Amino acid sequence: MLRSVFVGSPNRFTALIVHWLSNHSDLKGVVWTSSAEWGKTLSGQLLFAKKRLSRFGALKTIDEILYYLLAKNVLKPAGRLCQERLWNAYVQEYGWSEWKGNSIGTDDVNSKEVLRFVRETSPDLIMSMCINEFFRKEIREIPRLGAFLWHEGMVPEYKGLYSPFWAVHNREPEMLGYTVLRMNDRYDEGEVFLQGKVTGINSQVDSSVYIGHKAILDSLPEVARMFAELECGIASPISTEGRVSGCYTYPGLSDWIRLRIGLRGLREKASVKDADVRSTGTSQGAIQVERSARVEARSATESLQR
Repeated sequence: MLRSVFVGSPNRFTALIVHWLSNHSDLKGVVWTSSAEWGKTLSGQLLFAKKRLSRFGALKTIDEILYYLLAKNVLKPAGRLCQERLWNAYVQEYGWSEWKGNSIGTDDVNSKEVLRFVRETSPDLIMSMCINEFFRKEIREIPRLGAFLWHEGMVPEYKGLYSPFWAVHNREPEMLGYTVLRMNDRYDEGEVFLQGKVTGINSQVDSSVYIGHKAILDSLPEVARMFAELECGIASPISTEGRVSGCYTYPGLSDWIRLRIGLRGLREKASVKDADVRSTGTSQGAIQVERSARVEARSATESLQR
């Protein structure tokens, strides 16, 4: 069984991932990082806003702040029932008990303390998710097999942050899924070992957080297979050659509004499609609606990239 270390933000969902790793690998330790926890304190929020302001300017930063307030005060509370659904589905499939093994807290995964902790555990691999820090070469080279990232989206098309949000925004539900990659010197550009589409979701209704977490849960059987192949020395990366690369950051309120308008348009087109099929007994109307939706989706994607 592979020796593993998990690195990620402490929350209810990552607790499930830690539990799963403890049952499907020899989990030697957990590094809980606070780098993504800036939203929990006013000082952290102000510091983060200052960094975004210096990098992206006032309009983009204000747009992001408005979406953050909406997500925190409206969208997140409304999505708790969906998150509970995920928790219950996991427990029914895999059981549950709190992992109480060796762990360390940090605000820097590249710190000397973390490097020492990981070296002492002698892992075969690091598994990571819910993190926005860059893993430097020194920590990536400690595990024999490298450091792997669970990414809530398809790579290379949806690198970066909030991948499910942007896939729905761009009207590309076929890009909702997961990627497991081995980290290298560039964000989300390592070798891809696993990739798959999320199942059992409604992209027009479910939140991007729920879709992303559901995708990770969908990946678990394939990750178990990947572990077995890594242990046997037969795992190999998947080619992504020729695919269009895209990288995304935090959404703003204006992006959310465009997403909601786009979803409403798709629902209206779906109603027209159903009416066409019922009234004519042919799928020609449905085909035309689908083509129109695809053209509009591509236009939205190109506009976002510009």
